[in-house]
Amino acid sequence: MTELQQRIVAVARACMDTPFRHQGRLPGVGLDCAGLCIVALRAAGVGMRDVKAYGRVPNEGRLQQAIDAQPGLRRIALADAGAGDVVLIRFGSEPSHVGILSASDCIIHAYERIGRVVEHRIDATLQLQIVAAWRAQVQA
Repeated sequence: MTELQQRIVAVARACMDTPFRHQGRLPGVGLDCAGLCIVALRAAGVGMRDVKAYGRVPNEGRLQQAIDAQPGLRRIALADAGAGDVVLIRFGSEPSHVGILSASDCIIHAYERIGRVVEHRIDATLQLQIVAAWRAQVQA
């Protein structure tokens, strides 16, 4: 794991137990899944654009498009994803959730169903729901 990936995981872990808040961007106060990624990556020095005023359930591929357009991320093969990488998850018919891997088999994410930022192992069901991955890079 690179120093950049270590910083991303450390910042994401520092956000643990922050309450879930749709469009939240304040660690300790409220974060949603996108907010956790934006906060962790920016704090690690990665250039990230924040998209605001989005619905609870992104549709028409908007979440994936927003991630693909991030200047500090580049898409990687799912098989290569590991600690510090951002993953896109499909819970329903369309990808609608993001998280940060803390290891190849663990994830940190602001999980609305639990109501806070959590870290846990990726079980077989969740593994099948992860549809894409990106790696952070610091822009020169």
